[in-house]
Amino acid sequence: MFKNIVIILIASILALISFELFLKYSPFEYGVSPIKYDKTIGVWHKKNFQDNWIRECYKTPYAFNDKGLIKNKTIYEPSIKDVIILGDSFIEALMVKNENIIHNALADEFSNKYNFLNAGLSDSSPPQQFIILKEKIDISNTKHVIQFINLENDLLDVDSANLASIGRPRVFVEFDTIEKYKVIPPRVQGMYDKVADFLGNYQIYVFIKKLMYYVKENLVNRGMKIKTSVDENSNKDLTKNWLYLNGALYQTNKLLKSKNINYKVVIISKSNRYNAIIKEFLTEKNIDFIFLNNEVKKMGIALKTFSCDGHWNDETHRSVAKVIKTLKLID
Repeated sequence: MFKNIVIILIASILALISFELFLKYSPFEYGVSPIKYDKTIGVWHKKNFQDNWIRECYKTPYAFNDKGLIKNKTIYEPSIKDVIILGDSFIEALMVKNENIIHNALADEFSNKYNFLNAGLSDSSPPQQFIILKEKIDISNTKHVIQFINLENDLLDVDSANLASIGRPRVFVEFDTIEKYKVIPPRVQGMYDKVADFLGNYQIYVFIKKLMYYVKENLVNRGMKIKTSVDENSNKDLTKNWLYLNGALYQTNKLLKSKNINYKVVIISKSNRYNAIIKEFLTEKNIDFIFLNNEVKKMGIALKTFSCDGHWNDETHRSVAKVIKTLKLID
């Protein structure tokens, strides 16, 4: 009996190793996970790490620096001021060639006048980005912060109730009012997170995630379409969502104002109704903002995306950098 168990274990290990090698050296390569557990944020980029980000329509090398930020193409210069870029996967942009990602595109537009630092993190929303700014980034040398908001998506993501039960941990911020809030730290690293971090160093991790997603979408949900964002025709009560979103933007502005740092919000949204709501709040609180979709339309610029996942492509990152310079969001 014991002998059979040993044989099964050895065979399983060899099978996993063989499958890992097959994934790594075949056309079915997936890459490995770019993140690991972080006690402050939940997950953060692996430091001094590089790999390929792979989907059906691209295979792009990406790299993080010693702080876990998306790598700059130039060396940090302490004698000049910093500009910090916040946002989700559109700003993290692992699918875009490094030299074209928004922070490097801005460095070109401004002839390296500033250190442009990209603190984008996939699946983050303004509450997490507020904590990232407070806990993960040294803002002592910062002159400007530009925050990109995907409005329809972020309205859902700000609420911890929408966090997947088997998802990686995330810090959340719960607001009673825009002035009164409490930080809900990510769960303490448990066995699930330790296993995820271990497997995240191997190709099989992404394969397992894709398999779990397929099972959930096609078997558990029986083909029902699951919304990943809200739309303006929805009857969902968004009172709490708006409080959390507005609170995070308000507290970010308050933090930066206390440090004499300029703050601009770039809103990505096609919803006239939601645009009106956030415009009223930001105007009332004297927070500078632009509606990116409106601005690029005026300039005749298209926000082009990758066909396989809808993220901005290289050309769009370059175009958005030009918009920021043209509108003088950074002086």
